[in-house]
Amino acid sequence: MIWTLSDPPTAKFALSKRLRVGAGQLPSAAVGIILLGPCMLFGQAESEIVHITQSPRGTFRIQKEETVEKSTAWIISAKEPSKRVQLDVPYKFGEDRFFFISPDEQWICAVAKNSTREWDVMLYQHMADLQFDLATTAEEPKWNFDPHDDDVWPKNEKNEPLDFSWGRYWFCAWSADSARLLVAEEMHSENFKKPGSYFRYFYFNLRRGTLEHTKYLLTLNRLVKEDARSQYVMPEFAEPLDPPSPEDQLRSHYQTAESRLNKIYRVVVEREKDEQEKVRVQDYQRRWLKARDAFAEAFAAFGPKVERSRRNLQYLADATENRASELEEYLENLDKWH
Repeated sequence: MIWTLSDPPTAKFALSKRLRVGAGQLPSAAVGIILLGPCMLFGQAESEIVHITQSPRGTFRIQKEETVEKSTAWIISAKEPSKRVQLDVPYKFGEDRFFFISPDEQWICAVAKNSTREWDVMLYQHMADLQFDLATTAEEPKWNFDPHDDDVWPKNEKNEPLDFSWGRYWFCAWSADSARLLVAEEMHSENFKKPGSYFRYFYFNLRRGTLEHTKYLLTLNRLVKEDARSQYVMPEFAEPLDPPSPEDQLRSHYQTAESRLNKIYRVVVEREKDEQEKVRVQDYQRRWLKARDAFAEAFAAFGPKVERSRRNLQYLADATENRASELEEYLENLDKWH
């Protein structure tokens, strides 16, 4: 996924969030999928369908609808479209929600855009049938590391954690086993000696209900801190808790995902009419591929030597599949935006 680390993703999904240059945008994948443009009418009602997110297994979809006063998210059965359940309460017009469904379809991560500065992460758990209930939000204490034990955030001259005036969160990736949720956090400090925005990744372990850092993730955080933000790209990948599958299965998974990505990428480029945007898409894809291969090697290096080949393939397969899914969702919603 991708963000620009300085600005949250714009309302026009992939081409502005994931496909455009750089992680300087709140991670893409990072970037989900969104829009506020012209859309199709929902029957004869006053509401409009502004976005559809399909679940990974095709069991249901999340459909966002807007009126002049509010927006509502509905979970709709794929087999019986007449069956639908409202996800949480409606939110104000002008706010937004971006939805990301776990591979096992048991969790929904919603990024709530309340303002340019305020982006919150909300996690919903499947209860029964089409019902999902709010499990936790980034505002709750369980999402916060003890700043005195956290060596990722900068310290002031007294070696105390900096005070932050505002911050925001964004979804990055689900692990393939749906056991981890990768989240990005950006906090802004007005400390006169260390002003500016600070950025890091962390995991939410869904099996334990706790936050985590791993050796790989700590390395990633250091790269984000040290690398040129306008050039930084990170493919969408979260470390699974389950051990890697056999190598032949992983290789087959990767080959299938690569073929799927190549096919959908060609369609995206063909349908992009703006030449400057097309160049940006192509440039980003080249940098994404380079970053994917480099991070796959880095992730593999943190595992036991006997597992490195499988870990490398696992990263390649999962990251490639995630990107293909993003582009497919982008195309599915494209006609609604024009």
